[in-house]
Amino acid sequence: MKDLHVAGWQGTIHWADISANLAEWEARWAKAPKADLYLLPETFATGFATRAEELATVASGSDGGAPAAALKRWAVSAQAWVGGTVFVREENGRYRNRFFLAGPSGEVHTYDKRHLFGIAGEAEHFDGGNERVVITVQGWRLLLAVCYDLRFPVWLRQTPGEKPYDGLLIPANWPEARQNAWDTLLRARAMENQCYVLGVNRLGEDGFGVHHAGGTASIGPWGDVLATGERGQSGWVTSTWEAVHLAAVRKRYPFLGDADPFTLG
Repeated sequence: MKDLHVAGWQGTIHWADISANLAEWEARWAKAPKADLYLLPETFATGFATRAEELATVASGSDGGAPAAALKRWAVSAQAWVGGTVFVREENGRYRNRFFLAGPSGEVHTYDKRHLFGIAGEAEHFDGGNERVVITVQGWRLLLAVCYDLRFPVWLRQTPGEKPYDGLLIPANWPEARQNAWDTLLRARAMENQCYVLGVNRLGEDGFGVHHAGGTASIGPWGDVLATGERGQSGWVTSTWEAVHLAAVRKRYPFLGDADPFTLG
C-alpha cells in the first residue's frame, strides 16, 4: 500500500440546476491539482433540493444520470478516483441519496446514505441504505459515508475480527449552524477508528436559506488536521495519507484489538 494523495473541493452549488453545476465542474477540472482521489460535496450537481417538486426534476435514474456519468468521465480523464452523491429515483417512486465513486478504468461503486435527516422530513421521500460499502483504492480500504452518517459512530465503527478500513470518505451539505459538530465528529471518527478521514462540505446559501461555511478537512489517525479549507473560501483542499504512518500508529497503539465484539445489525 503506497501513500494516497487526496483532494476535496469546497464551493457553492447552483440550486437544482444540473446543467449549470456540471458546466462549472467541466471548467474546474482543468485547474485541479494532481491527486489519486477527488471528493466532491454531497449532491454536487443539484444542492440538497429535497422538496417534492424539486426532486421530480433533479433526481436521476438509478444509474445516476448525467452527474454520475460526469464523475466517471472525469475519473477516466484524470486517471484517478472521483466521488460525489446524486439523488436517484427508484421504480417505486421513492428516492435515495447515492454515493458514486468512479475509478480510472471506468468502474463505478455505489453506497446509499444510511441515515435520513428526520428534522427535515427526509424520510418522507427517501429510503436509507442498509449496507456498508468498503472500496479498495490503491491498496487502501475506504469506507463510504454521507453527511448525516457522520453522527452515528456504531454504523461507522471498525468491525472486530475483520480487516480494518484505512480511510473514511464523507461528502456533505453540513450547515454552518452546526459547524462545531462537523469539525469535532470528523476528528472523533478518525481517532476512534484509527484511520484517515476526508470530509468535504459545500459553501453558501441553499434553496432553503441554510448557510454553509465549508470546513472541508483531511484528518489523520491521531485526529490531527492535515489540511482544511478556509471558512467561506472556495477551492481544493489537498493532503497525503501516509501508509507507513497509519501502520505505525496501529502497531504502537493496537486499540482496535480491545474493541467490544458487538456489531450493528
